[in-house]
Amino acid sequence: MIARMAWRNLWRNQRRTTLTIAAISLGLGVLITMVSFMDGMMEMMMEQIARSSVGHIQLHQPEYLEKKSTNLFMQDGEKLAAIVADVDRVKAISSRLLFSGSIRSSLSSTVRVVQVIAVDPEREREFSGLVDKVIAGGFVVPPPESLEGGAPLRVQGRKGILIGKKLAEQLKVELGSKVRVDCAGFQGATTAAAFYVTGILRTGTDAFDKGVAMVALRDMQEVTGAGDVIHELTVMADSTENLDVLAATIQSKLAAAGFAEGTVVVQPWYDVMPEIKQMLDMSGAWSGVLYMMMMIVLSAGILTTMYMVVLERKREFGVQLALGTRSSRLFAGVMLEALYIAGLASAIGIAVGAVSVAYISTRGIDLSGFMEGFEFAGAFIDNIYRGTATAKVFVEPTVVVFVGTVLCALWPALKVARMQAIDAIKQGGTTN
Repeated sequence: MIARMAWRNLWRNQRRTTLTIAAISLGLGVLITMVSFMDGMMEMMMEQIARSSVGHIQLHQPEYLEKKSTNLFMQDGEKLAAIVADVDRVKAISSRLLFSGSIRSSLSSTVRVVQVIAVDPEREREFSGLVDKVIAGGFVVPPPESLEGGAPLRVQGRKGILIGKKLAEQLKVELGSKVRVDCAGFQGATTAAAFYVTGILRTGTDAFDKGVAMVALRDMQEVTGAGDVIHELTVMADSTENLDVLAATIQSKLAAAGFAEGTVVVQPWYDVMPEIKQMLDMSGAWSGVLYMMMMIVLSAGILTTMYMVVLERKREFGVQLALGTRSSRLFAGVMLEALYIAGLASAIGIAVGAVSVAYISTRGIDLSGFMEGFEFAGAFIDNIYRGTATAKVFVEPTVVVFVGTVLCALWPALKVARMQAIDAIKQGGTTN
């Protein structure tokens, strides 16, 4: 009986009820979309940070990250890579040599300072997001003429290089053009070598498109005479969970394989690049602030609506009390009305949010027309943001809005329960 009366009372003012449900459902839909976007953006940034070059775990000579010296390398690069690749949960690895240098061509007077990254092409392709950014040629491949049968030795010895589109434009080079790379070698020596452009990439960030050149690890080991040494070994794990445990496992495996203590340090990405971790933490904090602001706005609207219901029906409540209706019955009626509003608004809000989430999780939001992707602390972040469609995206906002709606109705319902019949009928007494 109470439930039926509450439902009828709810629609006595259809316009107000409809507007209230519409406002709450729209707010819930926006909240679901916002949570989906924020969570999706965080997941995307984590994935792209790992795939840009950072990985989930990195191995270095202990002093390398602090001093960035070319001479701080790890010995037995192939043995090191084989041991790490055999560890459970390791999905992919990449060995690298890193140099600061310059690049020039005979077609331009421009000399650009670049970071020269020497990678194992096959291993790097397994997880690097830069593979998908190649717009011409291949990803760190040798010149085609060097692979032809019967080619002269001088042609067979040619080495390929991958550069950014903006760098290629500044140097006035294209596929097949010859460039010269100068960089600091080992033991204070300077290394100079000729490379042929075999790939051009475009990421949308100047840091990569102007400031990075990638060559094959074996080619750079040969040019510098370094032999089997590497500066960095990057690991992609099967998940981002318990990276500290995985790092400790790798460290113990290396110790068991004969790598002396203090020759190799194994660190999760957030220890290698704490500034990125701080940026992600700040993004999470701001999403929490936006979440709270949205809830405050919704709560204010719900509270105002329910309070207006009580004021408009004050005399009615007084008459019911005078006829012997218990205060608890009136309290239950007001709370049921709030439950109906919360239920209807939640159902509609979930439907609205589902449509929005379906779009942003599949199509994404392309901001390339307004901004380029950006590079931060060596990690490339794309400019197409996608949401996530996990159950958490729908459940948490819906529970918060539903419970918030019901809680906001408590105060008006309590005021009804504490009314005095005569005062309420006269419209001039207190409700305290």
